[in-house]
Order: sequence, then structure tokens, then C-alpha cells
Amino acid sequence: MRIIANLVWKEVRELLTLRTLTPFIAVLVIFLFIGRALRGERTKVNAPQPVLVVVPDSSQFADTIIRRLKEENFSVTVTNVTKEQAWKQAQQDGFSPLLVLPESLDYRIDRFQPVLIEAYTILKGFSFTQTMRSMQVKTAFARINSELTEYNLKRLLPDIPGENIQNPIQTSEFVILRDRMAAGSAEAVQGMALAQTFIIPLIILLVLLYASQTLAASIGQEKENKTLETLLTVPINRVAIVVGKMLGALVVAVVFSLMFMLALGYYSTAFAEGVPSRTLDISIAVRLGLTLSPEAIFLLSVTLFLAIVTALALATLLALLSEDARGAQAALTPLMMLCLLPYFFTMFFNIQTLSLPLKILLFLIPFSYPFLIPQAILFGNYPLIIGGLVYMTIFSGGAIFIAARFFSSDLVLTTRLRFRRQR
Repeated sequence: MRIIANLVWKEVRELLTLRTLTPFIAVLVIFLFIGRALRGERTKVNAPQPVLVVVPDSSQFADTIIRRLKEENFSVTVTNVTKEQAWKQAQQDGFSPLLVLPESLDYRIDRFQPVLIEAYTILKGFSFTQTMRSMQVKTAFARINSELTEYNLKRLLPDIPGENIQNPIQTSEFVILRDRMAAGSAEAVQGMALAQTFIIPLIILLVLLYASQTLAASIGQEKENKTLETLLTVPINRVAIVVGKMLGALVVAVVFSLMFMLALGYYSTAFAEGVPSRTLDISIAVRLGLTLSPEAIFLLSVTLFLAIVTALALATLLALLSEDARGAQAALTPLMMLCLLPYFFTMFFNIQTLSLPLKILLFLIPFSYPFLIPQAILFGNYPLIIGGLVYMTIFSGGAIFIAARFFSSDLVLTTRLRFRRQR
């Protein structure tokens, strides 16, 4: 055990070098910088937006429009100058948008005539902030229209609720998942389920790919620097060498993946801040069984462990067939395809509706199960869960056995997979 621990420590020190840390630190800095910038832009969007409103004559509905704009976080300045003068004032004083109300506004609305409000957006560039502010104007007028519609309906049909006329057909939504039912929107339920079943596999995918890359790079560098031969002459069980390298790569991969996911989470949540949330009520999630139980988390952990072990064993075999670090990276292409293929298939397609050949293909790929099992847990598909874990156990055990046998023989020094350069 002490020998394996020393090998793991040696592998971690070799992988955590300035050369390997630099690109990941750069990615982290970029994500953190962009996330910070997006939050700054979000702060600007949430600040009161100055708007210039041209009101030719005072009226009740002009006051209603101004009140609604203020409620929508606009800083309103009212003027009665001409349209041409308003253009110049808006450009000079930094107003955007500029709204021009028509004359006789009350008269038009009282007689159910269409009202045309001219909205001018003074563009000084193209940015995320500008887009969000344009959307705020449209949202404000959509609510003004709704308020005026309700006002007109009360005038025409005072005894009938306006909601019965605007929305004569109403629906009461329920969702059934397995043998459970709850009142709620199917879209909201699917959104929560997809967040669990695809964010978790995304983390798994990152761990798989990076663990394989780091291990292959380590073996490729040792073969290139002729240090692998020296390591094999040491009186250490070669199986222990394989295990030590795999565990070392796993430790480094998990550390980098956690760092990357934290930066990515900081970056992605910048989009959601300030946006009205329509998430699923947690009580509905509990009633439908969408929350992950300790047993489900345990199954996901076992699945991830088996997938990583399989990936590392295959990466070891592919790296040992190469001549140097570059060759080891190129040799991992089949492994990367085996990881990416099930990820995209499970993201865009329903496994239940796939054709039989595609189903067989996915079930044969051991890396499909980290993406299939999260959904299988939610739907109680225990045959898929048990069968997947058994298959992954057999596959990972076989991959480790082959890697250990290969490493214990002279083939580790004599076998080469050459990549010829294109001329």
C-alpha cells in the first residue's frame, strides 16, 4: 500500500507542473473575468433606465403609461417639444429609448381606436446591455396593453370578469411520473429533470476526458524521456505501477474538474441573475420523486467510479502503444469518441424511441451508462441500472486485467502504434 501511495504522489507531482496548470488557470481566469463582466452588465440593466417621453397633451392614459414605465424601473422625463427637438435632446442627454405619444390619447382609447406610440432606440453600439434594455421596453408596453384591455372590458362588460373573456379556455396542469402525480407544468418538471440528468453527466464527461488525457500524457512523456524503462527496472510489482498511475491521474482530474465546474458555474449563473425565476416548487419535486436520494447518489458514484476506471485502463493501453506524448494524445481519439457519442445521443434523443441497432450500440459502450443511469433512477428503470452496473464492472475489470497483463510483459517496451505524418 505504501508503494502505491508513493507512486500516486510521484504521478501527482509530475502532472501538477506549471506547464499543465497554465492553460487551466488561463481558462479559469477567462471564465471568472467574463462572469464578473456579465454581472456588471446585469447591474447596469437593473439600474433605472432613462427614457424621454413626448406628451403633446396631458391625459389620463398618458399618466397611466408614465406610471407603468416608472414601475418597470424607468427614469421618466416628460416633455412636450416637437419630435425633431426630442431627437436632438435624446441624443445629447443620453436618453434611450425615446417615446412619442399621439395627440388626443384619451379620445382614441375611449372610442376603441388604435393608438400608435412611436418608440425610438438611440443606438450607440451593440451589447448585451442594449439588448436587455430593448426587451424591457417591449415588456413594459405588453403590460400596458394588458392593463388597457382589462379597462376596456370592464367598460363594455362590467358584469363579466375580464379574465373569462381574455382567456376563455383555462387548463389545470398535472404531471404523472411513474405512479406519482402532482399539479404543475410539464415544462418546469422537465427543466428540473434535465438539469439533474445532463449537468451531472457533463461533470462526468469532463472527469473522464481529463483523467484519460492526463494519464496518457504522463505515460507518453515517460516513454519519450526513456524514464519508463528505468521505472520498470525497480523491484516493484508492475500491477502496482499501473494502479499508482491510474490513481494519480484520477486525483489530478478530479481537482481540475472541480475547479473548472466552479468557474463555469460562476460564469453561467451570471445569465440567470436578475431574471424572474420560474423554477419548480420543491414540494412538487419531492412528490414526483425528482430529488436524488442517498441511494441514488451512491449508485451515481459507483457508476462514475467504474466509468473512470474503464477510461483510465483503456487510456493506459492506448498510451503504451504510442511512442511519445503527442502520439499518446492522438491515440486517445477512439476513447474520446466513445465518451462523446453517448453524451450527445442521450442529450438529443430519447433512448426509448431509438432504433434497435442504435440501442445496442449505446448499450455496448460502457461510457453510455453514466448518462443513462441518472434518468433510469428517476423513472425506476432498475433492470437498466443493475444491468449497466454489472456490465461496467465486467468491462472495467477486463480492461484493468488486460492493461496489467500488458504492462507486466515486454510488450510495454516493444509495441508501437505509429502515426505517420502527412506529406
